[in-house]
Amino acid sequence: MDTLTQHEWTEDELRAAGFRYYRRKKTVILARELPPEEAPKVIHVDYDTLVAAAGYIICYDPDSPVPQPTLDDYPQHPVEPHTFHATYRAWDETWTPTPAERHLLASGCAPYYKVAGVWAKQVSAPTELQSWESVQPILVPPGAWVVIGGSGEPYSMSGADFWQRYEPT
Repeated sequence: MDTLTQHEWTEDELRAAGFRYYRRKKTVILARELPPEEAPKVIHVDYDTLVAAAGYIICYDPDSPVPQPTLDDYPQHPVEPHTFHATYRAWDETWTPTPAERHLLASGCAPYYKVAGVWAKQVSAPTELQSWESVQPILVPPGAWVVIGGSGEPYSMSGADFWQRYEPT
């Protein structure tokens, strides 16, 4: 089994591999830079354990309006700094933060939204991939989504998470 890794994909390569382009839904993402004293940060996500280095951007997704005891109790994922600055923008609309979002704001997060879409496909067979933050290659189970980000980085997510964030073009 070949391992899917980060590289510069062409649109033709992605289409030939069964990927389709999806647009990001505009939603508030609360994010902060990981300070050196908290690094390395181990984050458990669907199908993987990720390690973020100092300077990585940690994106938090409060799935409940209720504040959590600590930042680590919120769903989160790391984004490489260059990729974050290329694909996210400061939130530019009025919104009323939930209590959980207010907690994240008070904890040093700022509101952003992702402007870049992704190439993705739902896999029907186990698929091995190596993301930037993965300690080792992981086996993504059938039914999960394999996503190729704006810098050619592969990662995976559950169907529920995928459809919450993306929509077909």
